[in-house]
Amino acid sequence: MNVEKGVVLQAEGITKRYGGVAALDGVSFDLRRGEVHALLGENGAGKSTLIKVLSGSVPRDEGTVVIDGTAYGELTPPSAVRAGVSTVFQELALVRQLSVAENLFLGRELRRRGLRDKRRMTTEARGALERIGVDLDPRTSLATFSRAQLQLVEIARALHRGSPILILDEPTASLSAGEAARLFAIVGRLKAEGVGIVYISHRLGEVRQLADRITVLRDGRGVGTVDAAGVTNEHLVRLMTGRTLDELFPQVPKVPGRIRLALSGVSTATLQEVALEVRAGEVVALAGLVGSGKSEIGRACFGLERLTAGTVEIDGTASPTLTPRRALERGLIYYPADRHREGLVTTGTLGDNVLLPSLVAGTVNRFGFVSRPRSAGRVQEVVEQLSIKPAQAKRKVLGFSGGNQQKALLARAFAREYAVHIFDEPTVGIDIGAKHDVYQHIKRLCAAGAAVLLISSDMEEVLGLAHRVYAVREGRVVADLRDSDVTEHNIIRAFFEPTPPLVPARSACS
Repeated sequence: MNVEKGVVLQAEGITKRYGGVAALDGVSFDLRRGEVHALLGENGAGKSTLIKVLSGSVPRDEGTVVIDGTAYGELTPPSAVRAGVSTVFQELALVRQLSVAENLFLGRELRRRGLRDKRRMTTEARGALERIGVDLDPRTSLATFSRAQLQLVEIARALHRGSPILILDEPTASLSAGEAARLFAIVGRLKAEGVGIVYISHRLGEVRQLADRITVLRDGRGVGTVDAAGVTNEHLVRLMTGRTLDELFPQVPKVPGRIRLALSGVSTATLQEVALEVRAGEVVALAGLVGSGKSEIGRACFGLERLTAGTVEIDGTASPTLTPRRALERGLIYYPADRHREGLVTTGTLGDNVLLPSLVAGTVNRFGFVSRPRSAGRVQEVVEQLSIKPAQAKRKVLGFSGGNQQKALLARAFAREYAVHIFDEPTVGIDIGAKHDVYQHIKRLCAAGAAVLLISSDMEEVLGLAHRVYAVREGRVVADLRDSDVTEHNIIRAFFEPTPPLVPARSACS
């Protein structure tokens, strides 16, 4: 195989089969020194399988891999690291009980006279952290570290090995905007040092900002490699899905009916006199920077934040005190942003998670016992309607892709007909195809007369779905935008302009 000058990694004709299904079918990919090469594709497109092959986690059935000029047969994780490939997976491989330095040298501890040389490991760990501009004490335990800090430790460990190739798998999926900006700066610094970076993300704007080239996979095949400069989201979406960007966001008819959710003077420990309303058949978005209070509004509506003043009115019934059970009984359902910690029973199966709200509502119970035929029918109905794949009700929910886990979370809506649906970051970490399914689900809810409150940091999502937008800053609603006023410019301007005097939310029909 001919390797171009400057190419640090070249894979050609990579094929991987599971049974009779090809997860990868003749995929070719190369990485140059000092470039960021992004991998895009829907869940199931083959991205994860490809990086597992390159990192030695999964053996390939066919194809060749050349790393830094040397061809490799079967790769294993240790041999891939020795060859120069370090991978930071979405599920971080760190020991939280150990210190930063101990994690950096895990499995390759430095020794002096047969004992671990803690002083030298601490010194070298400090140098590795300084290389990426991170000010952390190498002696500190990881027990209290945030997700962003843990990720930086993983990157420092990878680079300390001297790897010329770094693979980052969905690195910003759980990061705030500030933390993501810090990561981008580190990526830029490593690129300038000549490190080749394979970058996997579902966020098109992020990919276009960071990448030099983009390779798109679909159904296990490479469908194109393009220069990031000048490429449009429209073109990337078409490569990934075969659909246009316009087709991604369904047109939700604007036929608002009666008020189904109304907040009046709602205050909590973090919110100040929030007033808003959402009508039947309407998608209303809450937009704001990280820490603005937009998520807290959704949590307050569901009884997860204690109200110190004001009321939440659901279908005309006001309540100064709410609990999640009471909110559900009154017809309001909330889908949390963190599906693993707050949304799903991660030890359960797909069927368990689909049926959980139905069990609470009693729709699959008979005399206090679960009706198996009834429950199996309900699970199958939901799986088909939400296109959950594979359709295996007994499979552990953590064995599904992020997009299908999100659909399992959305399945709780099928316990009964809810008046109000609150979605908090409903498409974080899921691919374009899964996003399309989520948006179609929202359209169906509106068509059925439900009210939808969408809390999102994705500006394209807000602009593509919402009929109206409330801008939130410092725990206050600072703008109520509608019709031609719903523009990216107006939304962002509201994030930073001085807070105007609060006025009651206007009627959606005004």
